[in-house]
Amino acid sequence: MNSIRYALLSLLAREPLSGYDIKQHMNGRLGPFWKVGSNQVYPELSKLEGEGLIRLQGVEQLSYRPARKVYELTDPGREALAEWVLEPAETEFSLRDDFILKAYNLWLVEPEQMIRQLERIQQQHEAKLAAYLDKSAELEQALSGKTSSDPLYGTAAVLDFGIRHERQYLEWCREWIRRLNGESAGPE
Repeated sequence: MNSIRYALLSLLAREPLSGYDIKQHMNGRLGPFWKVGSNQVYPELSKLEGEGLIRLQGVEQLSYRPARKVYELTDPGREALAEWVLEPAETEFSLRDDFILKAYNLWLVEPEQMIRQLERIQQQHEAKLAAYLDKSAELEQALSGKTSSDPLYGTAAVLDFGIRHERQYLEWCREWIRRLNGESAGPE
């Protein structure tokens, strides 16, 4: 099975969801490290249902919206997900970030221009870090008294990764702003 399927199973392991809800959760919960388009979600849901890994729980019908199919994980789906969690993983980190590609070409522009770009991207990552830290504080309260078998522990692990990534990105921005300003290189 490809990775998108496991991302879908991971969300459905936590709660029954519609395709629309899955897409929203992909953007919210998994967005920091996993992006997927709507054109990928629905065909995969159909395949997973055909394989018996998920099933249609019901159809939500609100008068002002189109009907939404709500899916839930089956026992075979939970078993497949648990088996996948224990399989050896490829640990090659893949980061596709257009700004990193721009930084690769920073030698083509004046330092002041690149500094402005770095400052803009730094502000974006500061905002992202602040949001992650707020979410982490909420999550810590929600985790109080829970065991590691609660799905929130997995959420906390991924959120911690996101926080660490944002802090590292900010450190990198500050370092290169200093360098482009002609200051000496080295850690803060």
